[in-house]
Amino acid sequence: MTSKKPPEAASAPTPSRRRAIGAITGLGTAAALATVAAPAEAQSQGSHGASSGSRLSPRQVVAAFYASYNGDLAAGFERYISKDLVLHGFDGPNERSAWVTGDLELKASLTGYRLDVLDQIAEGTKVVTRWSLGGVHTGTILGIPPSGREVHLSGISIDRVMDGQSVEHWSEGNFGRFLQILRGETP
Repeated sequence: MTSKKPPEAASAPTPSRRRAIGAITGLGTAAALATVAAPAEAQSQGSHGASSGSRLSPRQVVAAFYASYNGDLAAGFERYISKDLVLHGFDGPNERSAWVTGDLELKASLTGYRLDVLDQIAEGTKVVTRWSLGGVHTGTILGIPPSGREVHLSGISIDRVMDGQSVEHWSEGNFGRFLQILRGETP
């Protein structure tokens, strides 16, 4: 006599099937993020930012902005960061122009520069992003001459998005340690 497996046991995925499902889900997620990273609508908005009729979600706006760190960062600031931004940077309130200048200098000063978004969560008009960036210190950063050291900076930022642009930005991260490593003050 053969015994029949209960229907739920027969449909339970095997370990190899679970790995395949996980891989397919991961590829689907990556494809979805790539689509969100630089939406066609955002590309057609020109250099003056999104119009008040923008149909991009806050999550799409912030994802596209962070994607610009690995591409045309100056255009990303122009398109996705309001000229009237209220900025709460690593060292307290700051000016938008200082953020733009500092991040462009940082990118230019690190060979092999790359920014990775590790997590992103959106609720209403706010988007929380956990990120990490790094490269080899081959150019002057904040007056610190090239050291040849591999450096990494990580943090968590929150953006409040209105009409297709971030209008308020908060950041917290390991900037103090990052500066110590640039200066050679830590092993």
